[in-house]
Amino acid sequence: MKAIIVTKDNIDKKKAKINILLKSLEKNKITYEIVGYSEVEEFYSKIHNKNYKNDIDILISFGGDGTILKSARIARKLKIPILGMNAGTIGFLTAVNDLKNIDKVITKIVKKEYSFIERSMLDVKVHRNGKKVFNSYAVNETTITTKNISKISKYKLYLGKEKNTLTELAADGVIVATPTGSTAHSFSAGGPIVLYDVNCFIITPICPFTLNQRSYVVNSKNKVTISILNESQFVDVDGRSNFDLKVGDDVEIVELKNKVQYIAFERNTFFENIRNKIKAL
Repeated sequence: MKAIIVTKDNIDKKKAKINILLKSLEKNKITYEIVGYSEVEEFYSKIHNKNYKNDIDILISFGGDGTILKSARIARKLKIPILGMNAGTIGFLTAVNDLKNIDKVITKIVKKEYSFIERSMLDVKVHRNGKKVFNSYAVNETTITTKNISKISKYKLYLGKEKNTLTELAADGVIVATPTGSTAHSFSAGGPIVLYDVNCFIITPICPFTLNQRSYVVNSKNKVTISILNESQFVDVDGRSNFDLKVGDDVEIVELKNKVQYIAFERNTFFENIRNKIKAL
């Protein structure tokens, strides 16, 4: 078995926490490769080479939720599951939150004593004058917002290939989230919490101008198109990549066909995480 370990850049490989992981992998005869957070883009490009030999069985994310968000594209491309180990702060997406249990966890991995949680991802494209000028992927959300916080922005939202009008929106921005992202930025903006296995998008306006503008929950089979109606806008994808927008640009969002598998050891951790980490229930 071989693992790819994605770590936060500030994790010293000499420190005890990650050493416990490395020693446990070695004891269980699991080979590994370590990729730092800032090296993920380079590694992601590497695995797109048609000559790349994929012999990796599992991706271990050693950091916080941001490290998992950064790693998800690798796991999806290589068709391997993610094991999240919380060496960050909140760790809402991580399966291992007590790093003292690393040795027990690796033993369970070897014996395949775990289950999978599947989570969807967003495919985000920007079209300008009929041409694609930006493309990225998100686990949590994509956010379109103003560069000038004192100036309100205007958008037109459409659903489906036929571009049926959903609404016109005057706000500081708009978030399109997956169910996984419903507990992140969308939640902070007043959006609902949605279970990870629901097939939907959550569309949440940021500081809308009118009182009747609230979140929409729509089937993820629909393509969401957001037309940009004024300048000084940009699109941000999972806080990982962004792109400046112009008037007339269309931001198109669809669900990727293949979901990402996250390793889990316990049931009902979703509601426990909400209670313990978000304090929502």
